[in-house]
Amino acid sequence: MGTKNGKSVPGMGYFKRNIGTIIGLIILIVIVSFSTPKFLTSSNILNLFKSNAVNAIISCGMLLAILLGEIDISVGSTVGLTGVVGAYMITNAGLPVPVTVLICLGLGALVGLVNGIAISYLQVPAFVATLATQCIGRGLTEIISGGVTIRIRNDGYTALGNKEIAGISIIIIYAAVILVFTWFLLNRTRFGYYIYALGGNKLAAQYSGVNVKKYNMLPYVLIGLFCGLGGIIWSARLGSAAATLGSGFEMDAIAAVVIGGTSMSGGVGTVGGTFVGIMIIGVITNGLNLMGINSFWQDVFKGIIIMAAVIIDVARKSRSKQ
Repeated sequence: MGTKNGKSVPGMGYFKRNIGTIIGLIILIVIVSFSTPKFLTSSNILNLFKSNAVNAIISCGMLLAILLGEIDISVGSTVGLTGVVGAYMITNAGLPVPVTVLICLGLGALVGLVNGIAISYLQVPAFVATLATQCIGRGLTEIISGGVTIRIRNDGYTALGNKEIAGISIIIIYAAVILVFTWFLLNRTRFGYYIYALGGNKLAAQYSGVNVKKYNMLPYVLIGLFCGLGGIIWSARLGSAAATLGSGFEMDAIAAVVIGGTSMSGGVGTVGGTFVGIMIIGVITNGLNLMGINSFWQDVFKGIIIMAAVIIDVARKSRSKQ
């Protein structure tokens, strides 16, 4: 928090840390707006939020992992696995929508639990553990789908990704709820305090009485749960699910979190900053699409921005140590 006349001003700390990112987003919006008049239309703005809703949900999970000083590269495959399982259960097994949703959420949480146990209790490095579950998830997705697209013909299920409430897409509402929930979790609960403490210094947190293994594991369960929700939403929105579902989602989530000012070494980061990062990724993707630029360039720009964000973070830490 900043101060004014000796009193703290809520939010000033956030703006001070993220001012560069916020200005970058504003400049990007101005550039894209001048490049294509379609960008600032109401229909395109709604489409921008809708297209990035699932990334917002997954990025909230990725934020938890990176705050711990770790990472989860299995998020894309978990979205794909839960999305394909949802499509299979509805289409081939004929299960009711509520049961299918619970199975998908439970499956996502299970993947997260496996990651959490491997990382926290078996001391497997996060990158290795989540790389393994990524490979397993992709393999299972291929097996369940049979390598073909599963078409969903259940209106109750597809409504989960296409329904509108008061003219607002339901998936935007899902994303808003998860963003607010994650903010509350990190800023108003003991759980959030412990996450920041573990990311800052695990040994100091342990000496302070924090159950390090437990609170290092639980975020991964939440990540899996968020991915399960993402898989349901994405397959419902598309009305189908294929083995490629969720491919590359981990890159977008990592990019959003890092661009949003979260330190890769852990302990520093906010939901607000992550939201700005999500919007930067969204504006880049949307703008390039509207301008008719080859989609392969999107990954190039994302990679450059991630590298720049990490370099800035390292430089900031070096200055603070001097």
